[in-house]
Amino acid sequence: MTLRSARVVVTGGAGFLGSHVVGQLLKDNNTVVVLDDFSNGKMAHLESYRANPSLKIIRGDITVPDDVASAFRGCDVVIHLAVLDLRQSIKQPSRVSRVISAGTLNCLECARQEGIELFLNCSSSEVYGTALRVPMDENHPMNPMTPYAAAKVAQDMYVASFGRTYGLKWSTIRPFNMYGSNSHWQGFRGELIPKMIVRAMNNRPLVVFGDGSQTRDFTYVEEAARAIVSVADNPACQGKCINFCSGKATSVRKIAESICQYFHLDPDEYIKSEGPRPGDVMHHLGDNTCFRELLGYGPVISIEEGIPRTAAWFESLPLTPRELLDQEVQKNWE
Repeated sequence: MTLRSARVVVTGGAGFLGSHVVGQLLKDNNTVVVLDDFSNGKMAHLESYRANPSLKIIRGDITVPDDVASAFRGCDVVIHLAVLDLRQSIKQPSRVSRVISAGTLNCLECARQEGIELFLNCSSSEVYGTALRVPMDENHPMNPMTPYAAAKVAQDMYVASFGRTYGLKWSTIRPFNMYGSNSHWQGFRGELIPKMIVRAMNNRPLVVFGDGSQTRDFTYVEEAARAIVSVADNPACQGKCINFCSGKATSVRKIAESICQYFHLDPDEYIKSEGPRPGDVMHHLGDNTCFRELLGYGPVISIEEGIPRTAAWFESLPLTPRELLDQEVQKNWE
C-alpha cells in the first residue's frame, strides 16, 4: 500500500498542525476523514477544502470509543494529532491527560479492531524536557517538565506497546516547536510567536518570561505537515521514533527582536520581561540526522523567513488588530 491510494483518518484534523496535514493529504489525492471535537480546532481552518469530495468531517471526541470507531471504519491509515495543549495542562492536568493518554488508547484499540495498516503517532519534543545534552537525538532521556509532556510520554509508550503486543504497524514523529499560519494566539493557550505578533500589531509590549535566554528549535508548520506525510508514506520509518527539527537553536529574545523588526518597533521599548513560567523548558536543540537519513531532506524555512510569513498571515485575517488583541488577552477557554 502507498499513502496516495489510502483512506486516511486524521484525528485533530481541524487544528493548527492537523489542518496543514489535511491540506497536504488532499493535494496528494488521498481520501481524508477528519475527526475533531472542535474544542481547539476550527472549521475555518478547513474551509478552503470543504468543497473537495475527498474530505469527510466528523465532529467527535477521541475519548468516546463510538466516535473513534465511526471515523476509523473503512480507513487504512491513522494520523493521530488530536491533543490538548501544554499551557492548558498546567491548569487542567486531568482533562489534558484524559484526552492525550486515554484518547490515544481508544484510538489504538479501535485501530487494532479495524485492521488499520499504519498508525502514525504525532508526539512532541516536550517529552525530552530541558536538554541534558545537545543536540537531542531520539535516544535523549525523557524528562517531561509538564503534565502535557508526561501524557505525551505515555502516548508514545502506548503506541509502541501496541506494536509489540498486537503487531500494529506504527511510526512516531516528534516535531520541535512549531509556528506558522493557523496557530493559536488566544488567551492562556496561545503560543509564544503568535501572541507576540498580535501584541506587536497593536503596539503593545512583547512579553518575555525570564530573561529571554531560553532557546527553542523552531519548525515552520507547513514543513512539519509535509514531514508527517513523508514519514507515514515511508515503510523504513515504521517502528521508529523520529525527530523533526531544524537543528538550530533560537532564543526567545531573538524571536521577540525579529517580530519587532518586522513591525518597525524598538526592541528596547517594546520587549518586557516577566517572571518565569511554570514548567518552562530552558533549552531545546534537536538532532535531525535520523529524519534526513530516512527521508533525504530536512526543513529549509528559517526563522528569518518564517516570522514574516506568519505575521503576514495574521495581517490577512478578517479581524482588526484590536479584535485579535481582545482574544489574545482572554484568560480562559471554552
